[in-house]
Amino acid sequence: MMRFVNVYGMALVVAGAVLSACSDSSDSFTGTVTDTGNTLAQVREVSGAVALSDGKSAAGATVRMASVVEDGDSMQTPQYIETVTDSKGKFAFDSALADTFQLAVIDTVRKEISYLPKTTAGAEKLEKISLEKAAVFSGVLYNDKDNEPAVSVGSHFKVAVPGTPFFQSVFDADSFFMLIPAGKWDFAFCPGDPQIISKLEENGVEDSLIYRSWSMTDSVKAGDTLFAGPFIWSPNVKADSLIKEEEKVLENTSRISGRVYCKSGKECAGVEVQMITDIFGFDFVEGDETGFVAQTVTDSLGYWYLPVPAEVPFDSFRVEFRRLNKDSTVSESGLSRYVKASEVMNVKDTLSIGKTTLSRPSALLSGVTLVIDKRDTSQSNNCMAYSVVVGIKGTSHFIRGVTCNMFRIDELPAGTNDIVLYPGDTRVISALQEREAPLKDYVTVTHVELPEDESLDQQWMTYTPPSVANSAK
Repeated sequence: MMRFVNVYGMALVVAGAVLSACSDSSDSFTGTVTDTGNTLAQVREVSGAVALSDGKSAAGATVRMASVVEDGDSMQTPQYIETVTDSKGKFAFDSALADTFQLAVIDTVRKEISYLPKTTAGAEKLEKISLEKAAVFSGVLYNDKDNEPAVSVGSHFKVAVPGTPFFQSVFDADSFFMLIPAGKWDFAFCPGDPQIISKLEENGVEDSLIYRSWSMTDSVKAGDTLFAGPFIWSPNVKADSLIKEEEKVLENTSRISGRVYCKSGKECAGVEVQMITDIFGFDFVEGDETGFVAQTVTDSLGYWYLPVPAEVPFDSFRVEFRRLNKDSTVSESGLSRYVKASEVMNVKDTLSIGKTTLSRPSALLSGVTLVIDKRDTSQSNNCMAYSVVVGIKGTSHFIRGVTCNMFRIDELPAGTNDIVLYPGDTRVISALQEREAPLKDYVTVTHVELPEDESLDQQWMTYTPPSVANSAK
């Protein structure tokens, strides 16, 4: 999957003399094949058939007819009407908007589209429209509420490809994706309510501050996804200070992101997210166990965003996820890949670390016995009272216990993991770290496969305590 990010193109303005793609200078229409009251011109019927890229009929695809926008009004929102294909992929409009019009077919389920910038009723190409893989434009839009004008714009916004039938409703701080044709495009952003736009204009807000646009620097290919942003909508950033404001925004929005899918394979909304930078849990000082602390949740499309960590103590970090039942028990959990510190060192915008598919949680049942002399394993039944920390590397799951006592850790992410053991006395850990002793001198790592929706009985792991005196720099 390709990733395109334009750092300095976040919030470019459209010249005030030009109508924006978000402009409602003309009405838009939504109708069916019998909705004759929504047509603008009594021209001959427009009909056709749509097939998927594999040749099968495209049932349930949206067919959108839009007026052709003249070059001088290229930023104007075209008038449009739309319908959906039937079970055989056929569609029909009672009449056309004009002799020449645009036609877009969008299948959001299969992520396939077709776009005819200019066509006519009865054109042969309408008899069998073949869809192809769409490119995807994905991002997140924030409303700058700190600088919001006297007129509250709410949370509903609109993103559109100017002059075309491609547009999408967007909610503040929520991720969006829009299917677009392959190529290089401009995008426009504005409040989604025409009445809000009218009130902004009445209050003297310039069009160039109401309507924002962003231009791709490179083309996107069919089947690829263009990740961009975050986009900041603000009606108070003047053109002469726009670049400076962009740099300021970028300094404060360097982030990592990813996408979470439920076990069912669908986008998972409302999943709790925690970044784990202390992958060995050494900051675990008080209490008998650590706990998951949600830092954010996934949005309606399964996307999540977190600030880039200020430091990464052990050169890598992970992100842990959990989905809760109504009774606050964990129904599904998961882990991201390990992300290296070098990957986020110079991030200026948003780094995607990929997708994570959740699974039902696992559990670990075990105990620890001491081996004082590694050369003599017969001492493995040593039950000398000794405090140890046991946990799953790169997660929020660590507990402190005493050797020869059984313990259980629940709600663990299933799959391949590392169990880590080290002294439970924080003074010992501090002394070893001050001496810069190698981790292998006091941390034992055991690879395990935690079974989904079951408990792993890892009976009586052995551990040899470190010798602080002999742990050299």
